[in-house]
Parts: sequence; structure tokens; C-alpha cells
Amino acid sequence: MDNQEEQNNIEVQPDLYLESPKAFHLEMPPYHNFDLSTKAISRKIYEILSNRATIDAYCIWCEKEGVFRAYNYISDNVSVPPWTKRNNGLIEIEYRCTRDESHAYHTYFFKTGDFFTKVGQFPSVADFQIPQVESYRKILDEEQYKEFTRGIGLSAHGVGIGSFAYLRRVFENLIEEAHVKAQAENKEFKNEDYIKARMDDKIQMVKDYLPDFLVENRSLYAILSKGIHDLSEDECLQYFETVKIGIEQILDEKIIKKEKVDKALKAREAIQKAHGKLANQ
Repeated sequence: MDNQEEQNNIEVQPDLYLESPKAFHLEMPPYHNFDLSTKAISRKIYEILSNRATIDAYCIWCEKEGVFRAYNYISDNVSVPPWTKRNNGLIEIEYRCTRDESHAYHTYFFKTGDFFTKVGQFPSVADFQIPQVESYRKILDEEQYKEFTRGIGLSAHGVGIGSFAYLRRVFENLIEEAHVKAQAENKEFKNEDYIKARMDDKIQMVKDYLPDFLVENRSLYAILSKGIHDLSEDECLQYFETVKIGIEQILDEKIIKKEKVDKALKAREAIQKAHGKLANQ
């Protein structure tokens, strides 16, 4: 492998949207550009655009996970120039739900020469992503939920720094909830020290009131802050899915804990009720 080929392979790896057809078609925001002169990128994009297999994805019409089959894709063969030398203009790709073929995702790309960009999607990226976070209403108040979905919506429309700002607020609210509990339940809690502390130290001070995943991956806050202050719009968009998944993991852990508490409460009430009835027999 020569140096140029090594460089091509290195350059394609960081782009999370090239990891799968699902990420490329349904999660990538509009106007995300690629340079097809990089061979590793052009090969990967052609592989995705010519995919004839199914993808697993959330169906916004069925309101649950489903299987989507490719019905419209590009094709190429050895008797014509490679796809990078043709296929200029608008490219439409379609995936249909195997439960109901009227449920279809359409994505649109524009290519001219080595320039390639996503120009549209129907339904939108936000339409696809926001219904999937509905379950987090269970453990987020209305304002927190709005901030979380606003961050997703901004990312879906290609606004990277703004989307990071909303996700950071969600993260900070989770820490503040733990802070309030620590003050209320721990008489020895040193609030003055907490107020002066950096975020990393604050998390350590209230770790007993936080999900384990958050404590173990508290560097997530540093990523969010760096995104707001130092990264470009494109860099924030590139890492958005990573930080969103991190926050979702934190929220998932909170949901599991809440469901466990709720289930224990119901079981306790049921046992007490049954015991009361039997005791009176």
C-alpha cells in the first residue's frame, strides 16, 4: 500500500456517517460534503449507494423498529466508466418498510465531478430521530426534554455548535439534579466546595446520586464544552451522534433504575394487600 492509499484510508475512518447505510441515509444531516477524489471515500459511498440489502431502522409510521429494503439504488459495471466519472446530478435512494411498502424513506444527493453532498431527505432527519427519544419523557422534565429534542433538531439541520450547546445543558441538568439530592440527603455535603469545583470534580462529589455510566464517562462533558468553544460546525456534527448516544445511555440507566423502583413499590403494595386479606381469613 503506498502513502497516498494509506492517507485515503485514514481520512475515511473518522466520518461516522460512512459506517453504515442507516447512518449515511437516515442520520447524516443535509449538506454534509465528501471529496470523491479520496479513493477510500468514493469506494465506501458507492458501496452504500449501491446497497441492495435490508437495513434495520425505526419506522416512524409503525412506531417501532423495522426492516427496510432498498428499492432504488445506483449500479455500475465494468463496461462503463467508474461511478465517480458519471452519475452527475441528483441521485435519489429509497428504502421501504417490509411491513408496509407505503412507509418509505427517501434521500437525495447531488454529485458533480468529485463533489458529493446530501441535499435532502423525506421524512427529515429530525422526523426520524425525535420519535425515538419519546421514552425519555419518563425521566426528563418538559424543559429538559425540549432542550434534548432541540439539540437533535439543530443537528438534523446541520447546526453543530448549537446542537452541542443544548446537549451540554441536558448534561448539566442531570448533574444539578444529583447536586440537589446530595444537599438534601447528606448533611456533611460541602456545598461551598461544590460551587467552586470544576465539572469533573463536581461529578465526583455527587457520584453516589448519578448513573454509573455518567461517572465512568464524565469526559463527555469535556467533549461537549470543546465542541462549543473550539470545534467547527462540521466537527460538532461529526461527533454529535457519539455524544447523543452517550447521553442516551445515561438516560437509559435512569429509566431502568426508575422502573426498578416503581416495580418494587407495586410489588410491596400487592404483597401488603394480599397479606392483609389472608390475615383476616
